[in-house]
Amino acid sequence: MRTIALFGIIVLNYHGYLNFSGALSTTEPSVFERWWHPFNGALANPFPVGFVLVAGMGVSFMTSTVNTVNLMNDTRWRLARRGLFLFTLGYFVNWVWPGTILPYYGAFFLIASVIAYWSKQKLISLGIFSMAVAAVTQSWRFAQTFNGNYTTWLSPAEADSPRNLLIRISIDYTHPLFPWLAFFITGILLGRNYATFKIIRVRLLIISVCAVGISYLTNTMIRLIADSSSQSDQSLRKLASTRPFDRGVLYVASAIGVVVAVLVILDFLCERYKDSQIIETARITGQMTLTIYLAHIFIYNTVVNKLKLVTPTGLDTAMTMSVVVYVSAIIWANWWHNRFGRGPAERVYRNFGC
Repeated sequence: MRTIALFGIIVLNYHGYLNFSGALSTTEPSVFERWWHPFNGALANPFPVGFVLVAGMGVSFMTSTVNTVNLMNDTRWRLARRGLFLFTLGYFVNWVWPGTILPYYGAFFLIASVIAYWSKQKLISLGIFSMAVAAVTQSWRFAQTFNGNYTTWLSPAEADSPRNLLIRISIDYTHPLFPWLAFFITGILLGRNYATFKIIRVRLLIISVCAVGISYLTNTMIRLIADSSSQSDQSLRKLASTRPFDRGVLYVASAIGVVVAVLVILDFLCERYKDSQIIETARITGQMTLTIYLAHIFIYNTVVNKLKLVTPTGLDTAMTMSVVVYVSAIIWANWWHNRFGRGPAERVYRNFGC
């Protein structure tokens, strides 16, 4: 799951950084350009959401053993240390790679140190709360624009103060806690039921497909009914949006549906072809996603910004560069694993958060 998500993240990042102005253009984009639009495309959403959902599952695996009070406390501190490591690393990485998911990842693990042992009911309530906060905040901000109040203080250009950092992590920028915490909690709940996943996966697939279908059908119907001729119509269209940066309830529901459906399909394929070399190669690569993620930033800055070997021409250039980097990463990860075991960044991460 992480290996597949990694490919999408590399493509979206390279496309967004290489072709930022072109990616935002609306002049007759092809179907592939619409799909891979780094902000509003159909494929802009599932890959990072998949990363966050799998992180939530990992939290459940860490807490799934029979626990004593001491062991629970040890696990909470381990999650807190790992979260602090990723948050700090992400804070500095953001200086050279704005929008990185790493500080948000760290925030998820810091929160997990508190909620990891919560009941299912409490987790579901928190997930719903995170969706509601995001939807209400975005709706309020949109309504304020009609009064000339653009609430720019809720979109700080830099995380240059404690307040601006908190705003960015909570409700703004690329992967804020509200509503992304709902994806993380979905992963925790799935991880808790992974022992019976084979039994419930068909049901999960049906529910996921229905969630995606209903979300997009509702969005389409509202867009047909509300013709943007009034403030109320525009607000309704905004509220029913499935685009990532509008952060509505339908966006969250459709994103969870897509990712869970992919997870079910992958679970079936990995079970059926568990001895396949492809599965084994992907598994090893997925264990080194932190190293590869950091490496793809270094490669871009070296090849594009320093050496000027790649220049923006559109999605074709971004896709070619992404495939070359991704295939090279797979080859390197498997070579490294065979010789040294755990990846270099993963080794530091585990040592800090052991």
